[in-house]
Amino acid sequence: MKTLGSIDLLMMVLYFIILLYIGYRIMKAKKGSEAESFLAADRNMNLLQTTSSTAASDLGGGFSIAMGGMGFTIGISGSWWIAVSALSAVMAAFLLVPKVKKWADAAKGLTTGDLFAQRFDEKTGFIAAILVGISWFAFVGGQIVAGGKLVAGTMGMDITTAIILSGAVVLAYTIMGGLKAVIYTDVFQMVILLIGIIFLIVPIGLVRVGGWSGLVEQLQASSETAKLLSWGNIGWKQGLNLFLATFPIWFISIAGFQRIIAAKDEKTAKYSFFLTGIPIEWPLFAIGTTLVGMFARVLMPGLVDSELATPNMIVTLLPVGISGIVVAAYIAAVMSTADSCLMGPVAIFVNDVYKKRINPQADSAQLVKIGRYATLILGMLAIYVAYRVPSVLTVVLYAYTFGAAGLFFPMLGLLFWKRTTAVGAFWSILLGGSSAIIWGPVLKEPAAIPNSYIGWAVSFLALVIISLLTQHSPDEDLKTFYPEKNNLGPDLAG
Repeated sequence: MKTLGSIDLLMMVLYFIILLYIGYRIMKAKKGSEAESFLAADRNMNLLQTTSSTAASDLGGGFSIAMGGMGFTIGISGSWWIAVSALSAVMAAFLLVPKVKKWADAAKGLTTGDLFAQRFDEKTGFIAAILVGISWFAFVGGQIVAGGKLVAGTMGMDITTAIILSGAVVLAYTIMGGLKAVIYTDVFQMVILLIGIIFLIVPIGLVRVGGWSGLVEQLQASSETAKLLSWGNIGWKQGLNLFLATFPIWFISIAGFQRIIAAKDEKTAKYSFFLTGIPIEWPLFAIGTTLVGMFARVLMPGLVDSELATPNMIVTLLPVGISGIVVAAYIAAVMSTADSCLMGPVAIFVNDVYKKRINPQADSAQLVKIGRYATLILGMLAIYVAYRVPSVLTVVLYAYTFGAAGLFFPMLGLLFWKRTTAVGAFWSILLGGSSAIIWGPVLKEPAAIPNSYIGWAVSFLALVIISLLTQHSPDEDLKTFYPEKNNLGPDLAG
C-alpha cells in the first residue's frame, strides 16, 4: 500500500503549524468574556465563517471516509445518505434556525439543555442535555476512528496506533482551542477539502478510469460491480434506516446548535444551514465522495477495508506535496468535527451540570478551566470508545439513532406544538432514547426490526399521549416561544 513521502509529510507539518498558529492567536486574543469566546465564539461569526464551520463540523472525516467506503461497496446509491443530511439542513434552515437564534440571542443560551429548560422545566432540560451529550460523545468516537483510518491508510501505521495517535491530536487541539478558534480554522479546512476531493481527486480519478464511459464499462464487467451504478442499490430497508437515523440530525445537532448561537444574526445562521445542505452536502460532497469510492473499486479492487478507499485514493492519485496538504486538511477536518462534537458535551457539562448544579457562582475563568478538565476526561473516554468499535459507520449511526430517537419529536413539540407539556417531553426523551439503545446494541434488534423504528415510535407516542393526558406546569415558558398567542386557550391553561 502506497504511503506519503517526505515532501508530503513536510507539507502536512507546515499546514498544521499554520492552523495551530491561527488557533493560538485567536485563543490569546481575549475580548470580553472568556467563556463566551470559548463556548459561543462571541456570537459574531460572519456567513463565510459560519457556513464553513457548519459544513466542516458535519462532513469532516467521518462522513467523507464512510462515504468513500459506501461508494466502494454499494456505489452511487450511497450518496443518498448525505442527500438526507442535506435535506435536513435545508429544512432546519427555515424551521429551526429562526426560532432558536431568536431565543439564543435573547436569553444568551448556550446548550440544548438551556433551550429545553426554558420552554419546559429544569428536569426536562437536564435530561435533554444528558441525551445530547451522550449522543455526541459517541459521535466523537466515530471521528477518531475516521482520523485513525486516514492516518493508517496514508502513513502505513497499524489501525490501533493510528486511532490512539489521532485521538491524542484531537484531544490536544480541543483543549488548546475554543469554538472561535475552531470556526476560524474551519474556513481553511473546507477550502482545502473542496479543492482536494471535489476538484482534484474526482477529475483525476475520472481520467484514470477512462472517463465516465470507462467507469461504466469496467463496473458492468461483472454482475456484482454492475450494481454500483444503480441509484436503487442501497435497498429500501437500508435507505429507510439511514433516513430515520440521519434526517433528524440538524434538528438536534449540538454542533449545529453551537453554530446558530455563534452566528452574528438570524440571516447568517439561516443561510449557513441552507448553503451547507445545498450545494455543499448535495451534490458536491454526496456525489464526489461516493465517486471516489467507486473509482477505488476499479483501480484497487483488492482493498480489504472499504473505508480506506478515500485515503488510498489521496496518496495514489494526487501529486507529491498536494496529497500531503489534502491529507492534512482531512485530518484537520476530522479534528474539527471531533472537537466541535466534543465541545458539545463539554459545554453541557460546564453549563448544565457544573454551573447550574455544582457551582452557580463560578466566574468565566473558572468555567473555562473546568471545561478544559472535562475535555481531557471525555476525550480520553472517546478514544477508548473509538478503539473498541473500529468502524466509522457503526459509531456514527449509533450516535445518530440514539440522539434522533430521544430528541427529534420533543424538539418538534417544543418549537411547533404548544400543547406539548414538560411531562410529555421528559418521558418522550427518556423512553425514546433508552428504547433505541435497548432494542439495538443490547437486544440486537429482535425480529430484524431496526432500533431506529422502535425509538421513533416510542418517542412519538409518548410525547403525544402523555402531553394530551397532562397539563402545563407553572415553570413552562410558552410566551417566549409562542408570542403571538399570549392568551392561552383552555387546552393550555394547565
